[in-house]
Amino acid sequence: MAIKYNDFNSKLENYLVTQKERLVSDWLDIVRIPSISSTGDGVSLCCDTIVEKMRSIGLDVTVYPVKPYPAIFAKYGDDPKKKTVLIYAHYDVQPADPIDEWKTPPFEPTIIDGIVYGRGTSDNKGPLMAHLKATEFWLKNYGELPVNIKFIFEGCEENSSLGLPEFLNDNRELLQADLVYFSDGPRHESGLPTVALGAKGMLYLELTLESSKRDAHSMYAPILPNAAWELIELLYKLKNNGEVKIPGFYDNVQEISELESEFMRKLPNVVDEIIETFGVEPVIPPEKTYYEQLLNMPTFNISGFTSGYTGEGGKTVLPSTATAKIDIRLVANQSCDEIYEKLVNYIEELGYDNVEIVKKGGVEPSKTPIETKYLPLIEKATRETFGEYIVYPCRPSTAPDYLWTNILGLPAIQVRWCDADSGNHAPNEKLAIDTYIKGIECTSRVIRIIGEEGLCTPL
Repeated sequence: MAIKYNDFNSKLENYLVTQKERLVSDWLDIVRIPSISSTGDGVSLCCDTIVEKMRSIGLDVTVYPVKPYPAIFAKYGDDPKKKTVLIYAHYDVQPADPIDEWKTPPFEPTIIDGIVYGRGTSDNKGPLMAHLKATEFWLKNYGELPVNIKFIFEGCEENSSLGLPEFLNDNRELLQADLVYFSDGPRHESGLPTVALGAKGMLYLELTLESSKRDAHSMYAPILPNAAWELIELLYKLKNNGEVKIPGFYDNVQEISELESEFMRKLPNVVDEIIETFGVEPVIPPEKTYYEQLLNMPTFNISGFTSGYTGEGGKTVLPSTATAKIDIRLVANQSCDEIYEKLVNYIEELGYDNVEIVKKGGVEPSKTPIETKYLPLIEKATRETFGEYIVYPCRPSTAPDYLWTNILGLPAIQVRWCDADSGNHAPNEKLAIDTYIKGIECTSRVIRIIGEEGLCTPL
């Protein structure tokens, strides 16, 4: 028997109002647990706590011993007449360092003026709990769901989702669905929620150049090589004047489609906000728009550089080694292996036999076609919940969207509804309680709309 939705809005509003204190309390329960994947601190306890909360809702939960941290799988329903939605989230967080910059203890969630401060409030424990509470709403009020639902929660997203690709490859049938839905990240700079169909990939590297076998007194600078200068010169050969010089670096970058251009033209102009925030104008080639450059171009970024003496005061040293940390953002149709190989080959061609290149991690780019028939359904749910919103054909940051599109072959769409100033990865991470409640509403509406109107073939 089909679920009657005529009282959906009133039931949902009543649930969110009358249960608000408990909804927030369950969220804060998991924010209190560190779950730092770079150290392992609290990860197992957080996993166990989430599993307990999922079972209390009525979900069938299995914990898989993915290394280094467990993956949580849960499901409800197995009706072949219904669409199946796979919901993703991660329960690990970034370290809280630097601790002395926090205004409140990072793992003692503190409410100030309706905003919860604490590591993981926004990234990603708020959205994770919002998805669960939306499911709870349906089961408490209707006793069933209009879709089959599956959950996959990982504990290593902040460290390249180690172990998860292998798990997905081995469990394709278990994870089959019509659509992958998730929420991970802040809203657009304009404050509008963002519907995103993909994410850039990232290749993270360290380049270490050794110019001699030991540091020397800087009086030898006229006759001995300086590792810092040599590495700076190499970096300039890899990128200068805004262009990456690695041969073939741009070969597989796809042109923006007319439909993608149409969506980009609707995006708000945020150049003034960028100037106000960073104190500098965006650097945009004359032939491209702000969003064409931001969303569809790969990057080659120096995120750190160390060499010689870096302490307080002076020390006249001639450094023998220098290290640059590099993150390369990749766009659809590029791959980590392809770009890594081209970089290694080019450095060899340039004649550098004293450079060690260490691959520290990689996430492949991902993009669900903007033509997918599920986009209008997610847009409808977002509009009903938040009003105005924007659509990113591919967002400029990195997340493991490729797990769903590249490995499982599924369309994947996310709604980024956390506060624009939530401060993910930074001290004083935060999320407004009202925003969290809206997140529950959004997932509740996604479930309803796909259940009602999701009679389409996924692309």
